Amino acid sequence: MQSSPLKLLLIDDTVMILQQLKSLLSGSANLYATESATSAEEGLEVLNGFQPDIMVLDVNMPGMGGIEMLRKMNELPTQNRPVVIMLTNHTFSGFRDECMMLGADYFLDKSRDFLRIPAIVEEINRQKESAASLTEWES
Repeated sequence: MQSSPLKLLLIDDTVMILQQLKSLLSGSANLYATESATSAEEGLEVLNGFQPDIMVLDVNMPGMGGIEMLRKMNELPTQNRPVVIMLTNHTFSGFRDECMMLGADYFLDKSRDFLRIPAIVEEINRQKESAASLTEWES
């Protein structure tokens, strides 16, 4: 069974980072539907309509930051919360702890872990396909 493509929402205030993420992920054998936003406020607007499987979220942005967006996401009624990958240049353990407590699944350093994102997305895709196969088998 071929499952639907993963939907990714990329949120970062630096357009170059968004372009690099799209470039990194475009090399995958799987096809992804991708939306992007340059602020957390814009990301919240896109979130509900797009309903992504995965969200890559910058911790520090002007206005509402990624941590505050996580808080707001916890207040929203949602059936399918995306896998949240926090991305930052500020790897202070307090940020990491707070993000994880608020429901982030990954906390990555932009300078050290950026290239791990495609592998993480591939693993999430494999898990989604396995779950879809299991659901089909049980039907």
